[in-house]
Amino acid sequence: MNRLRNWAQTLTSELLAGAAGLGIYLDRAGLTLVHLEKGLGGAQIKHYHHFPCTLELLEDLSLPLQENLSRWGLGGCPVSLAVARDLGFTQQVSLPKAAGENLAQVVAYELDRFLPLPAENLFYDFQVLGDTETEIHLMLLALPRGPLERCLNLLIQAGVRPLALEPAPQAAANVFALLAGRLPSSWLLLHLESEGYELAQVQGRTLQAFYQKRTSPGKLRGLLAQDLERLTGAVNGSKAVCLYGPENLGLEVGAIIKNQGLEVVPAQALSLAGLPPEADPGVALPAVGAAMRALGKVPFKANLLPEDQRAPVKVGGFSLNKLLLLTLAGLVVIWLGSAFIHKRVLLYQADQQLAQITPEVRQVEGLLEETRNQVKMLQSVRRLEQAPDKLKILKDLTAVIPDNTWLFHVRISRQNIEMSGMSRSASDLIPLLDKSGWLTKTEFASPIVTDATKLEHFKIKAEIKILEPAS
Repeated sequence: MNRLRNWAQTLTSELLAGAAGLGIYLDRAGLTLVHLEKGLGGAQIKHYHHFPCTLELLEDLSLPLQENLSRWGLGGCPVSLAVARDLGFTQQVSLPKAAGENLAQVVAYELDRFLPLPAENLFYDFQVLGDTETEIHLMLLALPRGPLERCLNLLIQAGVRPLALEPAPQAAANVFALLAGRLPSSWLLLHLESEGYELAQVQGRTLQAFYQKRTSPGKLRGLLAQDLERLTGAVNGSKAVCLYGPENLGLEVGAIIKNQGLEVVPAQALSLAGLPPEADPGVALPAVGAAMRALGKVPFKANLLPEDQRAPVKVGGFSLNKLLLLTLAGLVVIWLGSAFIHKRVLLYQADQQLAQITPEVRQVEGLLEETRNQVKMLQSVRRLEQAPDKLKILKDLTAVIPDNTWLFHVRISRQNIEMSGMSRSASDLIPLLDKSGWLTKTEFASPIVTDATKLEHFKIKAEIKILEPAS
């Protein structure tokens, strides 16, 4: 078993050698690096490191960063950078419907009107939230170029290739979307901090809104409960909350979320193999999401790095081991294909045999259909035989009804009879009708009403007791 296990690990590492991604999270406290490697069993965290540093002293990390990446063997590795939301801007805007034909150009032209910095000083992107008959609703995502260009230059000097630039909530949302199983179409992403929280609303494959609160731990719970109630009470309210941040706060906040009737998906429930226990999920998760983007496609695709600055993805060269493994994979595909063809041949033979017996089957089906029609006719005849003889009932009833009584409405069904009329003494009718031999449970269906001529208006209902075959 150990040999088989070692052989499988060797196959995985050889076949996907070079399938590595580096994700970096930048905030005001420094850089957090996560190195992912992709194997047959999925992505695994190979290395994790946090460099504490202020934004003003980023250049001091040049040498330590180069040494660290060289030790990890990540020369030329693709890297994606996730940036803390408080370093950038997010803004919901609306543009005329006509702008949809050249939306990117219109957004670039109108950006100065919506954000505090001019477009040339920003890395930006947008995502379409929806539209109406007259407007297109967008979410603008922007980051200032100053500190980020210094960080990107730092990474280039360290020998890695920047592919993407994104807000940290989007990177964290990619981790939950890829690793948390099937999430509802509308959910919330909650990042807990020691002095507040960040809340993002996710609808489908877009981040619809961002909320950020800075407050003391004592007030955090009340504000969070209000935000959750507002966001879940809408028509398309969120159904789950994906939660990451300090574990001690997460336990307390989890109870608040459950009180709102929401599902809680904590970061601890994600399969992040290789993440050291001392890692802070608040900074590790965005770095993991950035690394996943460097490895392949992600659900949330906004990329603030201009296309002309994105490094191309290079495919590594083939080794003999890789060639042999690919040959083995090709043989497996051929074997599976031959099994499929064999099944198709068997199905074709079965179809030929079915075609030979089809006329007999159709003949049997015709006999069955004819039998069903005859059964239906017999059932109709039996129903007619069981129906009451309405003329005989009327004849017998008129014989027992006294001359001082007049009927102006009689309704007879298979089991019930209703009659309405006038009489000098309506109360005498009940025993007379019971004596007819036809009726049972005879009673007045409504109160007796006496008119000006002292005639009593009545309505009587009863069940037919004896059903005789129709003559």
